[in-house]
Amino acid sequence: MAKNVAPVATYRVQLSPDFGFAELRRVLKPIVALGVSHLYLSPILAAMPGSTHGYDWAPPARINPELGGFDEFARLRASAARRGLGLILDIVPHHVGIADPASNPWWADILRHGLDSPYASWFDLLPTPDGIIELPVLGADGIEAVRLDDDGNLVYHDRVFPTADGTAGPGATAAEVADRQHYRLVPHASGRYGYRRFTDVTDLAALRLDVAEVYDATHGWLRDLVADDLVDGVRVDNLDGIAYPADYLRRLRTDLGPDRLVYVEKMLAPLERLSPDFACDGTTGYEQLAVLGMSFTSHAGLRELSELSEMTTGINGDATWTLLEQQKLKRDALARHYSAEHARMAVTLSAAIGEDAPAIAELCDATAEMIALMPVTRPDHHLESGLIREIGDVVADGNPLMRESIPLVLDAFEATPAAAAQLGQLCASVYTTAVENTLFYRNPRLVSLNELGCQAWLGLPSLTRFHAANAERAARHPLALTAVTTHDTKRSEDVRRRISMLSQVPQRWALAVAQITRSAPFPEPVIGMFVLQNIFGAWPVDDEGAVAPDEQWRERMRGYAVKAVRESGQDSSWSDPDAAFEARLTEWVDTVTGPDVSSPLVELVDLTFDAWRDDATAHKVVSLLCPGVGDIYQGTQWWTDSLTDPDNRRPVDYEQSLNHPKARAIIHALSVRRRHPDAFGPGSAYFPLTAQRDGVERILAFGRGPSADADPRVIVVCARFTYSFTEQLQQSTSLPLPPGTWHDRLAHRRFTGEAAVDALLDGQAFAVLERR
Repeated sequence: MAKNVAPVATYRVQLSPDFGFAELRRVLKPIVALGVSHLYLSPILAAMPGSTHGYDWAPPARINPELGGFDEFARLRASAARRGLGLILDIVPHHVGIADPASNPWWADILRHGLDSPYASWFDLLPTPDGIIELPVLGADGIEAVRLDDDGNLVYHDRVFPTADGTAGPGATAAEVADRQHYRLVPHASGRYGYRRFTDVTDLAALRLDVAEVYDATHGWLRDLVADDLVDGVRVDNLDGIAYPADYLRRLRTDLGPDRLVYVEKMLAPLERLSPDFACDGTTGYEQLAVLGMSFTSHAGLRELSELSEMTTGINGDATWTLLEQQKLKRDALARHYSAEHARMAVTLSAAIGEDAPAIAELCDATAEMIALMPVTRPDHHLESGLIREIGDVVADGNPLMRESIPLVLDAFEATPAAAAQLGQLCASVYTTAVENTLFYRNPRLVSLNELGCQAWLGLPSLTRFHAANAERAARHPLALTAVTTHDTKRSEDVRRRISMLSQVPQRWALAVAQITRSAPFPEPVIGMFVLQNIFGAWPVDDEGAVAPDEQWRERMRGYAVKAVRESGQDSSWSDPDAAFEARLTEWVDTVTGPDVSSPLVELVDLTFDAWRDDATAHKVVSLLCPGVGDIYQGTQWWTDSLTDPDNRRPVDYEQSLNHPKARAIIHALSVRRRHPDAFGPGSAYFPLTAQRDGVERILAFGRGPSADADPRVIVVCARFTYSFTEQLQQSTSLPLPPGTWHDRLAHRRFTGEAAVDALLDGQAFAVLERR
């Protein structure tokens, strides 16, 4: 099967106990009708009790019986293969779930036996000097709320921790038993922890994949599927968390063979290239998400939104503010959430430097500044480029007291792979916590830009930059995924596109904000402006425009508002929730979504409705026909109003009609890819096209062909900023076409030479032309 399914597009499915392999088999027909080539499944291994996502899998590795087990998986594979669909699996090698030690025998053994456990070397443990593993699980009620059960386990609310043999004798109190363990239960907000985690998530413990036994124990199940030809590719979760990713990918590629697809979840900064040492087909596409999304945002309107944001919230959210806030939040995240990993790296550096090593505190100070200024998530992937040394020199130039220590640190990073790997892992985790999980909830300027892959501090890309990025992608990673919505994105593609419409109507948005806040003042300006944009982006619509929200929708918005304010960490937080403020915030959400106050929002949704649908459809078509393999997240073949997890994992109604503007556009785009496989696969070329005359910046156009030496076979033409792309402006804009006769199969028209844009688009947001 692996050799027979050429990638055209993937369809991502979020499995759960309520929607397993059997349920997926029943809806294959409407998925196949889209024209996709592969199903792309969320993690399928048995996970922690009650898991709804699978990223907290529990050893030993086996296909989750709650999803249907191996037999149902094999049936799904057979059904998919009969319909020409391959299978890509999301694998989670970096960490395991530990919330319920009874469900994870590796972790339970460590808790019982401490560093003497045979599994201790399997985990990336960070014990205290006396060998104690600290578990940050206690809330405000502290150790006094811990009790013993009849089996001698320590119980804290719904969490149960095994105890070492002989430590829970008759008459012992829970506190006494807790003090006798190889672990300590410590406050969640203490910043203390005894193991490296998936970022700062307490219930996910990191594994050491550089240990051969660990790799074998976590990948044996995958080898078995490969041997039985039951899988066509994988997506590797959190590659940035793996100490030596190049070594890991080489071994994984050996196990999978040369024909199966390997995608990696990897954040790339603008202009950053994926390491050529990585044996994979490319990333999951967050860098492409940024290039695509920002290209549908108006530069001029964004400047006005910066002014509105500063006037309303005191934050303009521009490049300078974002960069400075990012650096500040990185320093804070490092100190609050990653002190143990930071100290370990300093110890590694000290050992590498030797007797001339600065004090551990000095090493921590110097590297903290380097981490705050680092422009990429994993700088150790760029050792040969001199990036780490360049950042170190900047730190030394700005901090005279560090000028002696920085050169020693830089030499140690370059000479010591373990230190460089620890720096890389730490930079990646700090970025996730500081930027993706905090800063993205604090910038109220235009929240559609607060998204995975986006680096708003670098500004919006020009069309020239869009074309350059896609030409490079075609040359380097033609099979990389192009994600525009995932289970991790902060909001769905359609919500982002509607919010980005505000850059086309900034004055109308300013008026709506003024009208709404006169009736319902923000509970706090920053979070109020942030949440209001998301409410606008997710406002329910039908085929004609805005409709009144129901209670289920309002409950989703209330839940989102609470999550957003806790993530921002300013007026409330996960570790110290402010119930009174959250109550005011949710009451405000109810008010602004109610009929007495919401009319300015409703009017703006209606005003931008046609342009939003055009932008959203064009954006989707570009994502499927630009270099890479388009990834369609479940349900996004229709309009979707999903916000961040867990809102984006709601059930999908597959009985909806595919006679829908977005679904029709997807079907057409993928049919073009299937008719011209050589123009989109390995070796294919990307050809930038430039419009002429008045509406140059309104048209995004490119060609695709089998090679740079051959003429393009397909041309994609899309409108941008459609709210004000009037018929008159379209008439005064043209696109010079490459030589030949070009056929628009959808509209049954032909073009040659220089074509008028109004004729090309003919009232639509896009046109796809094929050479006859």
